[in-house]
Amino acid sequence: MIDYFKYTNGDSFTLSGAAYTGLFNITNGKAYAGKSYNTNSKLLSANNTFLADCFLDKFEFDRTVSPVDDNILKQPLISPRNVIDQNFIDTNLGILNSNNLKIYSQNIIANPDLFDFINSSESGDSYFLGLSSGKRDVRNDDIKLSKTNSYPLQIDPFSFTEKVPGIDVLDDTKDSMIFIYDDESYYYFTTTETNSYTFSGSFVNGGSLIRIEEDIFQGAQRFSYDNNTDTLYALEQTNTNFILKLYDNSFVAPCRVLKLTDQITLNDNIIDDKVSLGNNILGYRYRGDAEVTPEDNVQGRSTQGRRFQQQQSQFPIRIKLVNKYTFDIINTIASSNPREQILEFDIRDTDDSVLILTSLDGYNGDEYYLYHLDIDKISSKQGEYILPFNPKLVTRYKPEVEYNVKPGKVYIYFSGNDSNVFTLDDEGAVSTRFISNPENVAGFPSIKNLLYLEDMYFDGTIEKFNLIQKKFNSNTLPSNNYNNLNFLVAKNNTDLFYVLHNVGRIYLLKESKLLYKSFVPLDLAKLYKQIVSCESSLGISVNSELQNLIKDTVNVFLNASVIPFEEIRDGIPVLGKYVSYEGIDINFRNLEFHENEEVNYDTVSRVFNEIYKLQELIFNIIVTGSNQEELLEPLVVLEEEDVASIEENLYTSGNEYILEDTGEIYVGFYHIHPEKGAMVGPLHVDTPHAYLIPYVENVESTTKRPTIFYQSNQTTQNITRSSSGSTSSSGTTGSSY
Repeated sequence: MIDYFKYTNGDSFTLSGAAYTGLFNITNGKAYAGKSYNTNSKLLSANNTFLADCFLDKFEFDRTVSPVDDNILKQPLISPRNVIDQNFIDTNLGILNSNNLKIYSQNIIANPDLFDFINSSESGDSYFLGLSSGKRDVRNDDIKLSKTNSYPLQIDPFSFTEKVPGIDVLDDTKDSMIFIYDDESYYYFTTTETNSYTFSGSFVNGGSLIRIEEDIFQGAQRFSYDNNTDTLYALEQTNTNFILKLYDNSFVAPCRVLKLTDQITLNDNIIDDKVSLGNNILGYRYRGDAEVTPEDNVQGRSTQGRRFQQQQSQFPIRIKLVNKYTFDIINTIASSNPREQILEFDIRDTDDSVLILTSLDGYNGDEYYLYHLDIDKISSKQGEYILPFNPKLVTRYKPEVEYNVKPGKVYIYFSGNDSNVFTLDDEGAVSTRFISNPENVAGFPSIKNLLYLEDMYFDGTIEKFNLIQKKFNSNTLPSNNYNNLNFLVAKNNTDLFYVLHNVGRIYLLKESKLLYKSFVPLDLAKLYKQIVSCESSLGISVNSELQNLIKDTVNVFLNASVIPFEEIRDGIPVLGKYVSYEGIDINFRNLEFHENEEVNYDTVSRVFNEIYKLQELIFNIIVTGSNQEELLEPLVVLEEEDVASIEENLYTSGNEYILEDTGEIYVGFYHIHPEKGAMVGPLHVDTPHAYLIPYVENVESTTKRPTIFYQSNQTTQNITRSSSGSTSSSGTTGSSY
């Protein structure tokens, strides 16, 4: 089972009567302290708020610049054949209550700042290493490397320094990597054109950087660390095979030696230079010694696909998963599509779920594909596990700033603070994405919050440059501008860390717990509660519940501060611009049962549908900024033409096709046959596979938004927000959660 865990600032749950701050997980509809559930987990009490209910229902706050699905809200289930009883009422009130939670959740979006160095506290999870004076200065007295984020600082290049030994080589770095322990100490390996160096330090605020002269790690060996057993794993290649060596980490710090405890011979043709570790499993990519055949998967592959495969000189890339304690094979993972290449994967440390990144065009395409797999399904599969046809699309973006490009190197990492977030390092371009909605960027590292010096102009000052921190040429130094040598993403057993190595500066940042921005109060109380009543008092109890539902809907609207809109930052589209919006008119007369009105199909249908229309109206405003009736352009469906070959390896993100058998919107790979039309799967095969038919949205029912007035005692009231208009800004409006 795939875990659901988040971080709370204390707004949603209590533990022993006190507000709970920290990681929590949802298991069987209840909240427990910690990332994953075990028999010792402490049960949390939920506050009566929208956010707590969203967590308990396992909502994902995955809004980016991608279009919001119009079908999120669910219409009440009302039919003349329904019996109007308590069960019918409870079912439909539950639907309307769930709609309110969905409306609320759309006001919580991705935080576009991957790390917020400016706004993080001085004693928090961010600081940088650098020196403000060096051997070229009269004032050469700065020997403390750690610097806070209080204000912009003048910093010298590392090559200017002499009083902190060994760090002058850092500006010559051509490549680097980092290895992090669970106590947040690390080893930093750098490579110049002529030498390799190893440094040690800590992500704990206020740390330093020490160059290690007796390098037991031999410069830059890749290790994987298992906190459960305090073991280091390292892969070594011989002439005939690979050897996985296990070292006792407890000997590294006190004895300065790598004590070998075990070694396992691996006969696979392993691609990566390290293994991936989960809670109970270990995995690696390798080139298989056999092709994936049609018998491996009911979908198989087409004759054209087999010809393509025969043209390839390489065997397909697979993933092998083994038990990390016994090394028994759990299963292997492969794609049935000969064009699809597995580029990278990661294993989560809590539930052993596997995140896989693939491509149809290697590293040259404009998009990747993402799979999130349950280890229980992988292990229970008889025979090799074949990737399904419905991955998520991941659009590639390259920032419009200079950065260290690493061709052919792509990495993905599960978040340590949120079960729905992962970090993508795409050839040096780093971003966070949502697993449930990875198409567009959630957050990325912006140079605007790294506290470089502002441009300075001196005009008639009595300050002497040798007595103040700033220099005459401070703004021209490469250490006071963005001169990125490397940007690294790494993880220990539980957390993610970022290292930005600039000339003269090394930023050390722990993954932020504030991965979202909220435009509604996180402690907004929810009024609706289900009332248990007898059939004779059905009308009275329903009116009471309906009033609370309506108040909840309106409260979300009134408390929403702004609407986020797309803007381009450093060439990357994010939700970073914000606008306010006007009020709406609501007529409550049709949103309740009138005096002495019989509770029957007609009255129930009227009331429930009017409330749904109100929810739909507010939802439309929140996600589009408009409550006007807008005619939707119908989906353009290309007419089927006679073509010589099958169109294969096509992908749809939705709203293009539906499954003919079920009517469900289809997301995933498909192909178009010249005679049979669109069908499920990237390739056409002889075995039966589902047909797809073009999806055409019901424009009439979708675009006609109701005009709703609030009429009480024959008086129309206008529900108006505190701010209106269409002013916009690029500031950081809203609170973080």
